[in-house]
Amino acid sequence: MKKLLSLALALLVVLPLLTACTPDAEPKETKTPSASAIPTETTEPSVVPVGDAKDGGTLIIRESGDPVNFNPTLQADDNGYAAAQNMFNRLTKLDASKSPIPDAAESWDVSDDALTITFHLKQNMHWWDGEALDAEDVKYTFDYVKEHANTYFSSSMSIVDSIEIIDPYTVTFHMNTADMSFVARLGWYGTFILPEHIFNNGQIWEDNPATTNPVGSGPFMFESYTAGQNTTLVKNPNYHDAVPHLDKLIFAIVPDDTTAAQALLNGEVDTISMIPDAYLDQMLGDPNIRCDRNFYPSPWRYIINMNKVQDPAVRLAFAMCIDRNDISEKVTSGIMPPEWSAYPSLVEWCANTTDIYPDVNIEGARKVLEDAGYTMDADGYYVTGLTIDCFEGQLVDMTKLVIANCEKAGIKCELIVSEFNAWSEKVYRGSDFMIEAQGGFMGPDPAALASRYGTGSSSNYADYANPEFDELCAKAAAEGNQEKRAELYRQAQALLVRDLPCINVLGYAGYEASSANLANLPIDGAGQWGWNEYTYTYFTD
Repeated sequence: MKKLLSLALALLVVLPLLTACTPDAEPKETKTPSASAIPTETTEPSVVPVGDAKDGGTLIIRESGDPVNFNPTLQADDNGYAAAQNMFNRLTKLDASKSPIPDAAESWDVSDDALTITFHLKQNMHWWDGEALDAEDVKYTFDYVKEHANTYFSSSMSIVDSIEIIDPYTVTFHMNTADMSFVARLGWYGTFILPEHIFNNGQIWEDNPATTNPVGSGPFMFESYTAGQNTTLVKNPNYHDAVPHLDKLIFAIVPDDTTAAQALLNGEVDTISMIPDAYLDQMLGDPNIRCDRNFYPSPWRYIINMNKVQDPAVRLAFAMCIDRNDISEKVTSGIMPPEWSAYPSLVEWCANTTDIYPDVNIEGARKVLEDAGYTMDADGYYVTGLTIDCFEGQLVDMTKLVIANCEKAGIKCELIVSEFNAWSEKVYRGSDFMIEAQGGFMGPDPAALASRYGTGSSSNYADYANPEFDELCAKAAAEGNQEKRAELYRQAQALLVRDLPCINVLGYAGYEASSANLANLPIDGAGQWGWNEYTYTYFTD
C-alpha cells in the first residue's frame, strides 16, 4: 500500500508567470508581450497565522444568481457552490491552486493496482445538530449517488463497485477501473457528504426538507435564504478544524457585473469574483481594494467538428491563422496569456510544452492548402463555407480577429453569434456546427482530456475518435507513478496537436477584488484551506 497524503499528491498545480510565453517554434510573426502590457496585482497575498487573527464581523460576498437548492450533491450549481463550500465537507477539496487537499478525509491509501482507495476520516467531525459525521454518512452519500442517475456525480461512480466501512472512521472504495483522477474529482462538484440520519428516510433527495433547509458539517451554518436577495450563514462555534473568525457570511445576489463592481466601490459588498474590464484600472489603482489575478485550467479554445471539417489541411491552415499574442492583448488587455499546449500549461507537471500548436503564419497557411491541392477561386479563396459558432461575449471578439487572419490566408469563414442557451442547444445537443468557440474547466486532473476528447465521451463535441489517444488516456488514468502518468498524457496531447480536434488559444485568468482590510482570503490558502472557504478569513480593522 502506498500512503498518499494529498499535500504530496501527484496532482500539483502551480501558478504561471505573469508574462505570456511564445513557443520555440518557427516561423514567428508575433512577439512576446512585454511584462508592462500585463497588469500586476496591487497587493501581495495576505496569509496571517491563525493566532494573530481578529474575530467578528460580517463578510458580504457577491453571487451572480440564486442557488438551485441547498443540496450540493444533487447537482452542479455555480451560484450555490461557495455557500456549499462553507456549509458542508467532502472527502477532499480543491485549494486556491486547484489542487486536492484533505477535507473530511485526513489521508488516504491507494493500492498498487489503484483498485482500492481507503480514506481515513477525521475523528472529531459533527453535523450542526450534534450527530457525529462518520463512515456511515460517506457510504450512504456515495451509494445514493451511484444508484441515482440524476445526481451530478453518478456517472463518475460507475467505476466504483462497492463501498466498505472498515470502522467508524475508515471507508474503502472498491474500484472496477483504475483511475488515479478519482481522488481529485471527489473535491469538485456533486461530492459533498450528506447526513444519513436526516436524508435516509425513504424520500428522494429532491423531496427531503433538508434540501432547502440544510443541516451541514461545515464552518458556517445556514440561517436564511431570500430569493433574489441573499443567503445568510452564521459561524459554527463547534467546527472541527477551527472556529471561524467571521460571525456571518452573506452571499448577496447581484446579477449585473457592473452593479456588483459599483457595490464593491461603495462598500456594499466586500468581495467580487471577477472585475469587469471597465473597472479594472480603477480598482488596480484604489488603495482600498485588493486585486488578485486568478488563473484556472479553463482555456479559451476552438472545437472542430471532425465530421464536418474532415481535411486535416484545412484544420491546420485554420490553426495557423490564430495570433494568440494579438488576441491576448486586444481582447483581454494581456490579462489572459496565450496558451500553446493541448492541456493547460498552468498544470506544469503534465502539460506538453514541446509538442505545441503552430504559431500564426498566414503565408504558411496558404502553402498548407496549396500543397493539399487547393486552388484559389475568382474571389481569392482556397476554402469557403466554414462557419464558427460563438455565444455572446469576448469569444466573439477573439473570433473576429481569427476570421480576419483567415481572410488573408484565403479561408472564408462566417461568424454565427447566438444567445448562450441557443448556442448550447445547437452545439452541445445538436452537434450542428463546423467550428465553435468555448471555454470550460480542464481539471481537476488531466484525465479531463479523455472526458473532452475520448471516443464516445458525452463531452467530446468534436466527435474525435482515435484509439491511440484513448489507450494513452486509459493507461495514464491507471498509472500510479506521477512522471509516468505525465509522459502518457504528454503523448496524448501530441496527438491532439497533430489531429487538431481542438485548438487552445488563451489560458483563462481574471481579477477578483476584495476590500483591502481582509486577510486569509480563499486565494491565499494554497495547501491550507479550500477554494471559496472563509474559515480563516478576517477583517484586519
